[in-house]
Amino acid sequence: MKVYSNRFGTLDVTEESLVIFPAGLVGFPSHHRFVVLDVENTSEYQWLQCADEPSLAFVLVDIQSLDTDCQIEIPDDSLHELDVQTTDTLSLLAVVTIPADAPERASANLRAPIIVNLRTRKGKQLILHESMPIRYPLIPESAQMSRSPTATTEPASV
Repeated sequence: MKVYSNRFGTLDVTEESLVIFPAGLVGFPSHHRFVVLDVENTSEYQWLQCADEPSLAFVLVDIQSLDTDCQIEIPDDSLHELDVQTTDTLSLLAVVTIPADAPERASANLRAPIIVNLRTRKGKQLILHESMPIRYPLIPESAQMSRSPTATTEPASV
């Protein structure tokens, strides 16, 4: 099947590669069919492209690749919705926000992670407790500071 994307053009995907979100995503309850696209040269980031809306796509990061102490517990009712069996592999992802004016402040939303059952290709976005960070920094603050231009206090020569 063909999926049209404003970012990636026309994509040829199989029906089996779609991830179905029966309840949609937060803010997008009427969009259910998505395809996960790998980002070149990285295994940590992926795109979640809506199969029915060319302009709807999100950057995702695998939560297990993050250096975080956050423990995400998946409620039993969510596991049931995804038809999870004990032998299933689950993918736990976070939506990434990249500010246009400060990409070094990119963050992952750990309060509303996306879980995908890789066997059934069903997905669900969870809404977790407020103690979970909504903007978990992807670049440590110390690394951000070292990348910032330094200001000089010496007078400029004319």
